[in-house]
Amino acid sequence: MILNNNDSSRISGPLQFSYPCFIDMLSNNLIFMYRGVVTSDLVTHVLQIMEERLEEDKASKKTSKKVFNVMVECLRNVYSDEMSQEISELESTAILLVKSEEDGYLVSTGNYLKNSEVEMLKNRLDKINQMDGEKLKVYYQELLTSPIAEKGLSSLGMIDIARKSKQKIAYQFQTVNEFFTFFTLEAKVIRR
Repeated sequence: MILNNNDSSRISGPLQFSYPCFIDMLSNNLIFMYRGVVTSDLVTHVLQIMEERLEEDKASKKTSKKVFNVMVECLRNVYSDEMSQEISELESTAILLVKSEEDGYLVSTGNYLKNSEVEMLKNRLDKINQMDGEKLKVYYQELLTSPIAEKGLSSLGMIDIARKSKQKIAYQFQTVNEFFTFFTLEAKVIRR
């Protein structure tokens, strides 16, 4: 049975939630959505699923490769063994959304981080967002040869996201409580 939006009053029980959620995903062109703890095994499975979804969406190999790269770096950003041991299951939960748009793909992640990490991450993102492609390339090379103190995998990953998407990285910090902030990052990959 197929229902339109006007028929939703006839739905009861679990379907009362499922159908509106399904319609919302369709209307927002979400081709992938995940909520949970991010592990290295998960990244492999996500990339396999996304390969199929991008083929269905008729993305070029070049675009698919960039989407994969951005997704991997975004997922690396939300995965941390240290954080997982220190916080509850809810706070170690992350989200990953991939939205198909007319001109490309929007990759969005969200995760909790310690309030003490917000300023450093904001400064890093602002610095990256002020650079053009050539400056990002030089900065990336500088970090590769710099001492470990400033390097950090997240710095290199954020630069890589900016380089692959060729756009500014959109981000937001939302304070949750005295200990944690929810960090949202969005990167767009233009179809080629």
